[in-house]
Amino acid sequence: MRHCPFSILAILALATACQKQASEPELSAEEVAAQLASVKVDPGQWESTTRILSSTGPLPKQVLDKMVGQETRAANCITPEQAARPNANFLAAQQGSDCTYQDFRMQNGKLSGRMTCTGGQLPGKMRTTMSGDYGPRNYDMVMDMETAGLPGGATMRIKARTEGRRVGNCG
Repeated sequence: MRHCPFSILAILALATACQKQASEPELSAEEVAAQLASVKVDPGQWESTTRILSSTGPLPKQVLDKMVGQETRAANCITPEQAARPNANFLAAQQGSDCTYQDFRMQNGKLSGRMTCTGGQLPGKMRTTMSGDYGPRNYDMVMDMETAGLPGGATMRIKARTEGRRVGNCG
């Protein structure tokens, strides 16, 4: 959450690896940056809450059940420079993440797309499908994350909702 108000840090930390289908065209960093160039985000102090809506996977049922409903809150100061020039890693949850985007759109208050990330604290690849609404002072998005290739060939799926809003000036 260092680069923007869109916080998926908690979710990316929960997932570990996934497979990407080779037939998907990837968008270049320039294509993603062009989408983000039209995004207007008000600089200032932002807060976000990420809530896990569902989880399935190789963990014991009571662990999966305990994950549902968990919330992670984050705060971030968005500088005027960051608000004016979001880059291709705008939605990356952590520094050092290398993300590629497929079918990414962020226009007219609507966000949708798919993102595959590696690096950072991720030991492999994770596939995220996201959709939602955004404005200069708030956003609301749902993310479906799939992690495949876990020990024993297991797959883990997590669905989460992240809501964020500008709460004031940085202080």
